[in-house]
Amino acid sequence: MTVKIISWNVRGLNQANKRCVIKNLIQGWKADVYCFQETKIQGDVRNIIKDLWSNRGVEFCQLLVFTGKSLAFTWVLTGIYAPNSREERKEVWWEVGSARGLFNGSWAVCGDFNTVRFPSEKKNCSRITKSMTDLSDFIEAMSLLDLQLAGGRYTWRKGDKHDIAARLDRFLVSDEWNGGFKNIKQSILQKVTSDHSPILLQCGNWEPVRSYFKFESWWLLSEGFLDRVKEWWRSFDCEGRPYFILAFKLKALKVKLREWSKSAQGNLALQKQNIVNQLAEFEKVQDQRALEKRRST
Repeated sequence: MTVKIISWNVRGLNQANKRCVIKNLIQGWKADVYCFQETKIQGDVRNIIKDLWSNRGVEFCQLLVFTGKSLAFTWVLTGIYAPNSREERKEVWWEVGSARGLFNGSWAVCGDFNTVRFPSEKKNCSRITKSMTDLSDFIEAMSLLDLQLAGGRYTWRKGDKHDIAARLDRFLVSDEWNGGFKNIKQSILQKVTSDHSPILLQCGNWEPVRSYFKFESWWLLSEGFLDRVKEWWRSFDCEGRPYFILAFKLKALKVKLREWSKSAQGNLALQKQNIVNQLAEFEKVQDQRALEKRRST
């Protein structure tokens, strides 16, 4: 049994070009549940869902609590988008705590908490604030586990050189959730189209699985691929009977193809990731130019 959840403050889903990028990310992530915050959706949300998931049957809700079931494991997910005001956040903590009384069992809380828990989770911060204490009190009162974050320290960045950064986004899980899986991992994904990074919660069993070689038909359309194969084939030096030479060269070619498949030219997933990284850089440059333009005026 595995459960894969992504939480992300997307900072708006109304722009078609932005949804196109997010749609490609969704296809690569293949998560079971997506919890988006600050969507700023205008109009019918069903059209946005249809655009992002290509008309596939997708269940969605705009509520605080979502209930899921994987085999015999029933669980509840609470999505949070906390306000900037400390007093309003305290009301959210109270509302979430009250909702917890409506169900039992495995529970996960995720989203943009709009505050950090420790000074180390905020860049250039050295003191504990009341908001930090409020969040810690909520976590302890709900008996939730604050999972370690892999892949980085901050989930939100701001400024020309990311001078302002903090861990505003997180997953929290109950003891029942923690005991229901062999492995649990929370990690940061590539930041793109938003100043918040998506965070991924993986739960289940992902023991190392032996990978098998697979020839991709689209390689034949890759520029220079056939010439490369011919060059490899001629470079293999072997003596013996014809069938032995053929078997030797096929085995050697398999090794070469496996190595090539890990390069950018032979790996489609890597190519898509490089495009996403370039889009993130373009967006960063665009934001910087817009900021410089506002300063000049």
